[in-house]
Amino acid sequence: MRSLLARYAFGRQESVDRLLRFATVGSITTTLDFVLFTGFVAIVAAPGPANILSYSCGILVSYVLNRSWTFRARHSHLQALKFVLGTLTGLVISTCLVALLARWLPAPLAKILSVPPVFAWNYLVARLWVFRT
Repeated sequence: MRSLLARYAFGRQESVDRLLRFATVGSITTTLDFVLFTGFVAIVAAPGPANILSYSCGILVSYVLNRSWTFRARHSHLQALKFVLGTLTGLVISTCLVALLARWLPAPLAKILSVPPVFAWNYLVARLWVFRT
């Protein structure tokens, strides 16, 4: 029984650690995304296209860091394809939210408000489909 409890506790701690690593990677890529988005909007790009450009810049960095550090997985082409598909779906969610919210709010605030639902989507897709941990 003690062994089972120890394994359960370790499994929970590993899940918490993995979520914190994912959040750290997400903070890095979100900062990159936000800085680029703000710059693109400042040079008169519409919020939708600016979001597509800025979000896309973080996809490669996110894949490399999440694969190697967050989930500690080996690279595979299928895994990379799944990550891109999941992340592109996150991009669609983000772009729709930003374009919709930017009708009533300043574009940077719309961008910030889009982060939590997209973070949840990306984490669930990465954990349950791409890296299956």
